[in-house]
Amino acid sequence: MKLLPVYNRRFKILHKEFELYAKTVGYNRGKDSHYPDCVNEFLFFIENRNIKNICDVTASEIIAYKIYLSERPNQLRSGGISDSWIKTHLFSLRLFFDYLIDTNQVEYSPAHLPKFSLKKYKERNILTNEEIKQLYSICESREDRAILSLAYGCGLRRSEMQNLNLADVNLNREIIIIRDGKNHKNRTVPMSVGVIKDIREYIIYERMNYFTKGISSNAFFLNKRCVRKNGENINLRLKQMIIKTRNPVMASKEITLHCLRHSIATHLFDNGAPIEYVKQFLGHSDIDTAMVYSKRRKQHMKILNQLR
Repeated sequence: MKLLPVYNRRFKILHKEFELYAKTVGYNRGKDSHYPDCVNEFLFFIENRNIKNICDVTASEIIAYKIYLSERPNQLRSGGISDSWIKTHLFSLRLFFDYLIDTNQVEYSPAHLPKFSLKKYKERNILTNEEIKQLYSICESREDRAILSLAYGCGLRRSEMQNLNLADVNLNREIIIIRDGKNHKNRTVPMSVGVIKDIREYIIYERMNYFTKGISSNAFFLNKRCVRKNGENINLRLKQMIIKTRNPVMASKEITLHCLRHSIATHLFDNGAPIEYVKQFLGHSDIDTAMVYSKRRKQHMKILNQLR
């Protein structure tokens, strides 16, 4: 996220304080890590509305900011920012003003408003079993297969793939240990025989090729500079693989790493896996979240029955 210039000296101090607070309480992973950047944009916004003191912010500014977010262009692609990112921005303001209350810098929070109504959540697309097989068939490297095996075979989140360390992969016990995952929870993920084979071959025959003299890293996925590969680059590689399949149907689905996670969940249900197992496999805190995949399976089966 591009940081917008803020010149108010007090606003700069507040931003730095909140950034330190966010890291201290654990908001430093995935979208959580963007909370300070979201607050920076809000400070930029109110500064340009000639507000010089954070205590002068009212609910009117929060509402105006929400409208501003819904209209501003996306910095990375055409169109506006997504509803989920607007929600992230607004939640960051709740945290920011809660922090200011706790530190006696404001008396009340103008961000404690009724939830803004956002558009209906757009379900992520999933791949069929045949499309998954096609992806595996065009892999150019062992790293490609490792990416698919972790995202689909193990259902890992993008952030979990990025933060995975070599020591977290236990081939002997046939498990992957996810440390400090979503909501800062740990879990173990079982590996199938095929996944173990892909991961082992990547570690033995390919991962070592990224090392240069005198440089080493604990990261599971490395770039050419022997530095931990970020989730965006891993996701980009998946998109390149999809293009290589020359499958227009697959390309039209706009598949991401998280879509592969949704795909394995749906396929597990299709094969009769109980909801509790899928909940534990994916690391969901609430069984209702896993129920989403069960409902999709029922809808899918209803459509198939109508076609018979």
